[in-house]
Amino acid sequence: MKKLFTAILATALLALTGCASYSNHTLPEVGQWPLAAPAEAKPTAQLQVESRYLFNDQNRAGGFNQENLENLLVKEFKDSGRFSAVTTAKERSDIYVSVRMTNHERGSTVSAFVTGFTFFIVPGRFKNEFTMEAQFKDADGKLLGKVEKSETVTTWMQLLLIFAAPFNESADNVLVKLTRSTLEEAARKKLI
Repeated sequence: MKKLFTAILATALLALTGCASYSNHTLPEVGQWPLAAPAEAKPTAQLQVESRYLFNDQNRAGGFNQENLENLLVKEFKDSGRFSAVTTAKERSDIYVSVRMTNHERGSTVSAFVTGFTFFIVPGRFKNEFTMEAQFKDADGKLLGKVEKSETVTTWMQLLLIFAAPFNESADNVLVKLTRSTLEEAARKKLI
């Protein structure tokens, strides 16, 4: 009976593990969205999207779902009101934008092991720094300029944080904020 109780308790603890993720809000708020439309005709844009995932400065497999990332970026570029058409297809455009998204996760694997080994009683922490680098080129391929923006999300893992799960910061929300901030700065620099 004691073994059954222990097994049920262990299963319950594993099922109730939680984490809380929150943005550090280092990115300034976007002043106006959609952006103010330019006086002249809106250009077309072709996006080239690249993503990578680093764990403690080492390249690793995984990271972003490339298709979802591209769809999110295309949607935000269209919603900005600055472009007549946005695509990821290789076709002639007025502006070419190369976007590199990096998720740089930092944390201790020893801490993660201890957190897991103690069934999330001992908390663990990881930080994800999302960086968006965008290069804007004209129709002839001449570099107009670059914009780089970053935001950090901190994640705590601990048993009792199961109650914080509904309030976690979504990676998609962070990507939307990064994209909007990047486009706002690009407009301010007159790159778009």
